Amino acid sequence: MVMGGLLFLLVVLAAMYLLSSRSAQWKTVMAASGPEARDLQARHAFLKSKQVKCRVKSDTDAALSAIQTAAEAVDLHHPERLKLDVHAKDLDKAEALLLQYEETQPAASALL
Repeated sequence: MVMGGLLFLLVVLAAMYLLSSRSAQWKTVMAASGPEARDLQARHAFLKSKQVKCRVKSDTDAALSAIQTAAEAVDLHHPERLKLDVHAKDLDKAEALLLQYEETQPAASALL
């Protein structure tokens, strides 16, 4: 009985460690909502085209995301906030490419 509980605890701790170490590999380079989210999506596509490992994620709490997304679909004054994350190994390359992107896009929004 005690061995089963100990084994369960070890599995839970290992899962928590893996999840935290995976999220630590990503760095947020930009966040946007509303009309600026379109620029964030364009930057994401630009980085992907240059073979930079990146992703777009919602900045909302995962437990509340379905409720918030439904509410935000009705409330246009509080649109969902998106984040552009870059893998830590590609961070330097992404920063240089985003500077290049800004030079070609005069109305681009600022990085965080």
